[in-house]
Amino acid sequence: MTEIIDQINAALLPSAFIILMGALLRYWQPAGLTLQETRRVISTLVINLFYPALIFSVIPKVALSGDIFSAPMVSNVGILAGMVACWLFYPWLKRRGWGKPELGALMLVCGLGNIISLGVPLLQAMQGENAAKFAIYVDIMAITPMLWVLGLWIAIEWGDNNEKRQTPLRFFKSLMSLPPIWAFIIAILMNIYGLSLPLFLQKGTTMLGNVTMSGMLLVVGMSLSFGSIRKHKGIAFLASAVKLLLVPAVVYFTAGATMTDAKTIQATVLLASTPSMMATMILSERYGLNTELLSTVLVMSTALFFVTLPIWLLIV
Repeated sequence: MTEIIDQINAALLPSAFIILMGALLRYWQPAGLTLQETRRVISTLVINLFYPALIFSVIPKVALSGDIFSAPMVSNVGILAGMVACWLFYPWLKRRGWGKPELGALMLVCGLGNIISLGVPLLQAMQGENAAKFAIYVDIMAITPMLWVLGLWIAIEWGDNNEKRQTPLRFFKSLMSLPPIWAFIIAILMNIYGLSLPLFLQKGTTMLGNVTMSGMLLVVGMSLSFGSIRKHKGIAFLASAVKLLLVPAVVYFTAGATMTDAKTIQATVLLASTPSMMATMILSERYGLNTELLSTVLVMSTALFFVTLPIWLLIV
C-alpha cells in the first residue's frame, strides 16, 4: 500500500498542482489576455509544436514490438465499449427532453481519454521517461483516429449544425492537416531505417516536448467549470463511471487475453483509466453538441480520476 501511495504522489500531485494553476488562470488575465485567448494560444502551441517535438524526441529511439502495436488495438476496444455503453442512456435522455446533441456529447466523453496530459506523467512516474512511447502510440493510432473519424461523424450528424456530411476525402484532409500525424509517420520511418536527428535537434525537441504535458494540464485546469455540476450531476456521474471503471475494465480483460508483456498491459490499462478527453470540447463547440453537459462530465471525470486511479494501480 505504501508503494501505491508513493506512485500516486509521484504521478498525480505534480499534475494536480499544474491543473490548479490552470484553474487559477480562469480568474487572472495576464497581460490583459482573456481566458479563451490564453487557452487557445496554449492549445495551438501544444498541437502544432510541443507535441510533434515530443514525438521526435521519443519515437525514433524506442524498440518496436508487437505488443506496442497491440496497445492501440486493445484501446480501441475500450473506446467502442464506452461509446456503446453511453448510447444505452438514450431512452433516459429522451425522457428528459434531450436528443442526439446530448447523446453525441456523452458518447465522446465516455470513450475518449485524456492520455497526453494525464496519461504521460502517470506512465513516466510508473515506468520511467521512455514510457511516454505507449501514450504516443495509443494517442496517434487509437485516440486520434477515433476522435477525427467516429467522433467527427457523430458531431456532424448529431450536432445542431448546418454542416455538409463528412466524406472520406474531407476526413483525410482533416487528418493530414494535423502536425502530430506527420511527425509520427516521419519518426516511425526514422526508427525503422535507423536514422537519428543531429544532437542539437535531439536536445531541442526534448526541451520542447517536455512542455507538452505542462501545457495540456494548464488547459485542463483552465477548462474546468463547476457551475453545471449540480444541474447534471446524475448523468455526469454515470458517464464518468463508464469512462473511469467500465472502459479500463474492458481493456484489462482484452489485454490479458491478447497481449503477453506485463509492462505493456499495465501501460494500456492505465491509459484507459484516464478521465475524459478535453479535445472533445473542440468538436462539441464547433458542431453543436451539448457542450455544457460535455464539460460537466469532463470536470467530474477529472475529479473522480483521483479516486479511481488507486483501484487500477492495485489491480495492475
